[in-house]
Amino acid sequence: MSKQSFANDVVMIAITNILTSLGAFLLLPVITKTLGAYDYGIWAQISVTVSLLSSIALMGLSMALIRFLAAEKDGHRIKEGFYSISVVVALSGFITSLIVFALADFMAITIFSDAGTSHYIKAGSFLILLTSLDQIVMFYFRIFRQIRTYALITLFNTFGRLALILGLLHIGLGLMGVIAAVLFIQVAVFLGAISCIINQIGFAIPKFTMIKEYLRYGLPLTPNSLIRWITDSSDRYIVGILLGMNAVGIYSAAYAIGSLVQLLVTPIQLILFPELSKMYDENRLDEVKLYLSYSLKYFLLLGIPSVVGMSVLSRAILEILTKPEFSSGSSVIPFVALAGLMGGVFQIVININFLVKRTTSNLFIHIIAAATNIILNVMLIPLIGILGSAIATFVAYLFMIIVVFYISLKYISFDICWSFIAKSIISSTFMVVIILIIYPKTVIDLFVSVIIAIIVYFIMILSLGGLSKTEIKITKRYFYKIFKAIKTYTKN
Repeated sequence: MSKQSFANDVVMIAITNILTSLGAFLLLPVITKTLGAYDYGIWAQISVTVSLLSSIALMGLSMALIRFLAAEKDGHRIKEGFYSISVVVALSGFITSLIVFALADFMAITIFSDAGTSHYIKAGSFLILLTSLDQIVMFYFRIFRQIRTYALITLFNTFGRLALILGLLHIGLGLMGVIAAVLFIQVAVFLGAISCIINQIGFAIPKFTMIKEYLRYGLPLTPNSLIRWITDSSDRYIVGILLGMNAVGIYSAAYAIGSLVQLLVTPIQLILFPELSKMYDENRLDEVKLYLSYSLKYFLLLGIPSVVGMSVLSRAILEILTKPEFSSGSSVIPFVALAGLMGGVFQIVININFLVKRTTSNLFIHIIAAATNIILNVMLIPLIGILGSAIATFVAYLFMIIVVFYISLKYISFDICWSFIAKSIISSTFMVVIILIIYPKTVIDLFVSVIIAIIVYFIMILSLGGLSKTEIKITKRYFYKIFKAIKTYTKN
């Protein structure tokens, strides 16, 4: 894949991510204003539980799917690999869902501190199975660079969920309506995606000839997912135990906004690792270094101003999008946003360890970060409340990014473009001035201030020479194609 093709795919997924982030942004006020802090806290606990258990059910096989099939040319091996992994994940996810369903009463008392939440846990338990399966089928499109299909399904998932949640909340179904909407949309996503895959490669009953090799690669990565979850999400459990569900709701709303920064790395990472795997296997090491450098630059191009903007607008965003009871979470957003920026950088650099198959160091990084996060949460939350949890997350990610650079660059070293980082920070500073002058009070004000801030930032970054002429041409060309396609579609 040429650098231009890589950039085009990144831009397409970036646009998709912007739209999905907008959908998530719109979903936040819908749920928080309707449910309030307590019920939103229950939904947040269900979500982080599903995130934990679905990653365990996957057993690292999603990464094995990428690593072994990205460069595969044999159609029979692709079919065998995909379906064998899908069946194993389906079985694992189903068993995990049944266990959660059976333990719902126990979890309601011990984790959620409310026996009345049991029926919500039972309803949400099958999200584990569906989340696991959806990840596998979506990874198929990622591996074989079917970016348009991936984007369309992602957009359907986001806005279909938003529309259905709106409808079910409107008729008074409350939190159960939110769970039902997510279940229905995930079923639809899986059925649509698997139909598309079967149409492309056909269907076959797997013989599981390669599953041992896949599990040998994937299973050692499963503790990474578990420990990464501890770093990312265990704070909700600790906040719930120490401060209660209202605090979980407030913290989760602020965390959801701050963590949007890390989503910016998704369009890059979705395309990057499959391509790096192919290039590394073909001994094209110079290209591996170049792609790592460009990927880091593309992420920081949007990540740095996002952190700055969210930090300045943190209180305004919560006051505009949620109920007044959520505004006390504004101090959380800057720390979570900065942690998200470091998390995005970490995801790019950690690819090196996956390429050279040095995954033991990944486990070490995640274990220390998770332990740091838990210890700091327990120490700081009683002292300074939910702000302590945000600081703990920031410190854990700071450790992760320092160690991953130290370890990974020993194997493959690449250009980190420090001059660009400085230019981005300077441009973000000018952007802040505009935000402070406007300082939004309504949704329209917020939207306008964000648009103006983006324009100011890019004018400054271009003026400082932060982007090369080639990068500017590629971006312009791609947006022109999108505009032309939209115009043609509208006429038809």
